[in-house]
Amino acid sequence: MKRQISVRWLALLILGVGVGLGAGDGIAQSIGNLFQMMGGMDTVGKLSSSLLQSSAADPRLAGVLGKADTGAMAPKLADQMCSMLGGGCKAPLNDQQISAGAGKLDKSQTQALSDNFSSALKSVTGNSLVRDGVSKAIAPKLGGIVGALI
Repeated sequence: MKRQISVRWLALLILGVGVGLGAGDGIAQSIGNLFQMMGGMDTVGKLSSSLLQSSAADPRLAGVLGKADTGAMAPKLADQMCSMLGGGCKAPLNDQQISAGAGKLDKSQTQALSDNFSSALKSVTGNSLVRDGVSKAIAPKLGGIVGALI
């Protein structure tokens, strides 16, 4: 009886290690699925539009987005988000452009974008796990993305 229990524990341990070793691949697959879990391009487009509309109306961002054509920015932002979430879209911006764009916003403007992003994300998905995944994938670069698009 003890031997049978030990074999089961060993099997569980091997399975756990196997899952752990494949975690790098699993993360990539999860991010790819995150785009689908998010609701695909329709939802990502709504997120992009909602974020830009609320940000354009935010007094903390008036100096940055006051004259920006958010209607023209929305599809580019949606494609960037789609790409970052593994949706297969071609990203309009590369890492160098995003880094340069980050310099166009100060700390309070970046925080305002983050606040608006969180609100917009809550409005498009009720799943907290999806929100967390999307936030981790996009939020760190959001200021640079928006800065590069203006």
